[in-house]
Amino acid sequence: MKLQALPVTAEEFAPFGRVHAMVPALQPEEPAARLVVSSGDGWSDVYTANPLISTNGSLGMTLGSGAPFSTRRMERHLGTEEALFTAGSPVVLAVAAPTDAGQPNAADVRAFVINPGTAVVLHQGTWHDACHGVDGDAYYYWMATCGGDGGSTWTDVEDGPVHVEVGVSAAGGNRG
Repeated sequence: MKLQALPVTAEEFAPFGRVHAMVPALQPEEPAARLVVSSGDGWSDVYTANPLISTNGSLGMTLGSGAPFSTRRMERHLGTEEALFTAGSPVVLAVAAPTDAGQPNAADVRAFVINPGTAVVLHQGTWHDACHGVDGDAYYYWMATCGGDGGSTWTDVEDGPVHVEVGVSAAGGNRG
């Protein structure tokens, strides 16, 4: 199965989590994603009005290979939300909505481009792959509660793999 990555928007990403576009003009209507903006002489600042995730979280950093890529396995976290945001280069995230099933199905997988200045927060139980760089290998940060739930378990994608590609329109967006 082949899949084209889409630019991440609050509406398209809603089944999987919420979007924090840290550019005030792009701020979604959702109260949980509300931003606080301030500025001074030579600087401007924006931060989330609410904590990024609903539990105390650890900050991690991962290096993902570049697109295109194949999603063969995914993980989910039943005890924590997970925030993901780029360390400078656009990344692609493959996800599938939370289900009671023991594994995600390839037909349910969607892929989104996350540009610098945007963070996504996955609902608890959302299936997801590691992020991959749009233009080659890329680092990204994640925040989640670690430990206590036995750690993440990577599970095969039923009827997979899913081959993910990035089109020009998806990669364009706000690239910092």
